[in-house]
Amino acid sequence: MIRGVVRPTRADGTGLEAIIPLHIAGSDWGFRSLEMVVDTGYTGWVSLPAPLIRELGLRYAMTRPTILADGQAIATATYAARVLWHGQPLDVWVQEMNNRPTIGTDLLYPCHLAIDLWDGGAVVIEERTPPAQPV
Repeated sequence: MIRGVVRPTRADGTGLEAIIPLHIAGSDWGFRSLEMVVDTGYTGWVSLPAPLIRELGLRYAMTRPTILADGQAIATATYAARVLWHGQPLDVWVQEMNNRPTIGTDLLYPCHLAIDLWDGGAVVIEERTPPAQPV
């Protein structure tokens, strides 16, 4: 189980975002804990800003097409990384985006996500087994 907290996004206390810790390995294979925004509208694994990708020394893998929330199609540099997810190492793709460090639905699958959407509310991510697909 992964636990986080809901916090305001703006100095005036408005806007809320779900934050969880994520341990990501740098080029030295040492894990570093980052605060990540949980974004169910982002269908990728992890996105990080370029300075943080350079700081971690992540290995470039490819360029991937990405559709932004406004429908704009862009190409994003994508890097290979390893994270600790529910206590286990997991290889993921990290897309270079100029936003806050974010996790998306590719990383969340097949988990149960619960968010108490108020300042200080709980964020809980639990591992689940997906239901069997009909034949």
